[in-house]
Amino acid sequence: MVKQTKVFLNFLVLLTSTVFFGQTWQSSIVYFDVNGKLGYALDAEQNRVIDFSAAGYKNNNEQIPNINTIITTILPSTGDRTTEINAAIQSATTITPNANGFRGVILLKSGNYEIQGTLKMNVSGVILRGEGSGLDGTVLTATGNTPNQRTVINAGGGTNVAWKKQGTLSTNITTAFVKVGSFTFNVASTAGFAVGDAIIIYHPSTAAWLTAIDNGGVDTAAPWSVGSKDIQMNKIIKAINGNTITVESPVTNHLNALLSQSFIYKVDKATTKSLIGIENLKIDIQNWTNELVDENHAWQGITMFDIEDSWVKNVVALHFGQSGFKSGTATRVTFENCQALVPVAGLTGSKRDNFQADKFSSNILFKNCLATKARHAFEVTGTASATGIVFTRCTSIDATNPSEGHYHWSTGILFDCFRDYGNQTDVVLGLYNRGSYGTNHGWAAAHSVAWNCDLRRTTQPNGDLICQKPPTAQNFVIGGFGRINYAAPFPQYPFGYVEGFNNITANLNPESLFDAQLNERLVNLSIKDNSGNNIADLEILLYPNPVSNVIKINSKSEIKQIEVYNTIGQLLHLEKSNNFNATVDFSNYSNGNYFIKLKTENGQKSYKIIKK
Repeated sequence: MVKQTKVFLNFLVLLTSTVFFGQTWQSSIVYFDVNGKLGYALDAEQNRVIDFSAAGYKNNNEQIPNINTIITTILPSTGDRTTEINAAIQSATTITPNANGFRGVILLKSGNYEIQGTLKMNVSGVILRGEGSGLDGTVLTATGNTPNQRTVINAGGGTNVAWKKQGTLSTNITTAFVKVGSFTFNVASTAGFAVGDAIIIYHPSTAAWLTAIDNGGVDTAAPWSVGSKDIQMNKIIKAINGNTITVESPVTNHLNALLSQSFIYKVDKATTKSLIGIENLKIDIQNWTNELVDENHAWQGITMFDIEDSWVKNVVALHFGQSGFKSGTATRVTFENCQALVPVAGLTGSKRDNFQADKFSSNILFKNCLATKARHAFEVTGTASATGIVFTRCTSIDATNPSEGHYHWSTGILFDCFRDYGNQTDVVLGLYNRGSYGTNHGWAAAHSVAWNCDLRRTTQPNGDLICQKPPTAQNFVIGGFGRINYAAPFPQYPFGYVEGFNNITANLNPESLFDAQLNERLVNLSIKDNSGNNIADLEILLYPNPVSNVIKINSKSEIKQIEVYNTIGQLLHLEKSNNFNATVDFSNYSNGNYFIKLKTENGQKSYKIIKK
């Protein structure tokens, strides 16, 4: 009976999510073309929505792996466990990494572990794994306050400082105008650079550029100074053809040589750590009694500093003061299914920033994360050195201030299918000018997007969204629900691009911009499973979607059976197969929502299909 009830409830969830699905609509600037491919429109200034899909571990070219090799198993017991766990981490340096760069797992069995210091995850290829973040899982109880306001887990090679330059080699970008969203550009010389190099695209904050952006838009405060807001994008060279360089992810700001001579240099990664994972545990910070006042306790849950191609997954952080999860000097890092709950600190600046992309953060992905009782639940504080930050399917509850780009020209931020619930009735999502707030925050976000965000409440007024257009750039709101606040705190600048907000007659297609961009990009990539093998579950490609007539299915392993269902669970089509490719004819189906269930030799998976 329990199993039947669970199946029925799952069906109700599925039905509820689709029964109101009628016609769909598409943005005029991001849309599926006649071939089912994403198309992008440019405005008169060459602004456009960029491709955000390279954010996260390994640019999302690979799934977060499930490493099964156990290095050390640690059991719960009384007393401070900091030294013991750190010793286990350091002992992993004697283990030779496997072909994929992993050494193995330090497993913390279910129970409580007192942590009086900081756990230092500074060995590449090591995973710290618990046995769950629930009541019967693995709990790291952070006690005491020595040193003052410490971090509980610090992953990576060091502190949050600027990316270091390798040697003296650099070369100017010679393309006169590299449009935002571009992957290629010309340089004066490619000598000394190679495919696979990590590089910084460096855009100096010159007097001409600062003038073009109205000196930061800081209102009556002091204007931004030359050299104080240099844009820095951490990229990987994917191809070199003559003096043309192609990088793995798009530039997040125009590179206009008339305003600033941009250049590139190689990154010194001598101290940078990689392939580090933190999984399946809870951090509970203690030493407090009043959650709105007390601050003499551990301050950060997890920081990812001087790190790349790493992840935090299925982790809960409780009662931190500043951040539950924070990135800095970090590239291609994923925070997935994480919760930052009930911070303990006052309601003033630099506190209660539950999920935070700080300085020198590039291509950082926050996916399916939950924040409660924040000031700024999901926030980019990295200034001009934070680029390509994605918050997809994240939820904030009872925040007192908006999730936002926070200050000093962060570029390429995506809030995708973001949800905000609770008692805050003011601004809850911002891509805007913050003027003289704080340290002359000025333009906080540029070339950034709020896609299909839901700011509606059931018992309170809808939450406000502010989106303004920076000089030389644009911010975008596509779809979503809530309340547009046209009375911005610094209203001297125009509102940004807004399309389809509060469109209650149809559903935005695609529902998730990030998912659509990732799915399209992976069509020609070879995705690997946890053992490095190609598998169908990650490589089943269905296109075009939406479909008008025939949908094509390509799989890396043999398809055994194809089933098509409507939204009330009726089986409409079933066919057996022993092939890697297949087609399904939708031409006789009415417009609406359907589901294809594919059974392969590696298992089964369902996909939502839109017929239009």
